[in-house]
Amino acid sequence: MKILLLEDEEAIRGFITINLKRSGMTVSEADTGERALALVEQGGPFDIALLDVMLPTISGFDVCRQLRERFPHMGIIMLTAKAQEEDKIHGLELGADDYVQKPFSPGELIARIRSLYRRMGAFHSPQTESNDSSVDIRDHESIQLPSELRSGPFHLLIQERRFYKNEVEIVLTPTEWSLVKLLMEREGEGVSRNEILTEIWGRYYTGELKVVDVNIRRIRQKIEPNAADPKFLETIWGFGYRWKRGKDE
Repeated sequence: MKILLLEDEEAIRGFITINLKRSGMTVSEADTGERALALVEQGGPFDIALLDVMLPTISGFDVCRQLRERFPHMGIIMLTAKAQEEDKIHGLELGADDYVQKPFSPGELIARIRSLYRRMGAFHSPQTESNDSSVDIRDHESIQLPSELRSGPFHLLIQERRFYKNEVEIVLTPTEWSLVKLLMEREGEGVSRNEILTEIWGRYYTGELKVVDVNIRRIRQKIEPNAADPKFLETIWGFGYRWKRGKDE
């Protein structure tokens, strides 16, 4: 797994790097937003980017926006020392998949990275997975999984990880794709925020339910004729969300 680490404090950056390398990850370090973007230019796309928010020049938010525009399938986790809710939401709205608030333990960060990597459709060896990891696919070769899902104007190709509306592809981030797949699989059924959080982010996730709502809002902006009046992704107030076949307009 290739990790891009953007952190301007040398001691914190070194501490994170050591722990990620001990977990078998390859880490490229950057202390400025400019350096992080240059590393992407030189070394190609990374699997996951860890982006500190507060930086001396280009902020982590700006780097997140640029990376998401160029690499929609890259995993992005924001590292923030700020507790304000608006900072967390801002990063998610720019396309980040998750955030980890400082101070954090190495175990928490590694668990978040692995959870995101699974949402990106990658398989890992049992030696590098956490306790809530996916089962090794080799043990289930006989299980026939669906290759596609259809609902109204939508068509989800599972192996190819592509999503279409009226045969026009809609580009989703790894987290958005996993969320759409979960809700399409349970079309017409109400799914609670807590269940979505467990299914997508993992049962040991320590963040807030707001991460679900922000991702739902991003998906609506991509699939709905009017995101303020959703036809396909319905809110069940005080509970969660429901995928409906709807009526395209």
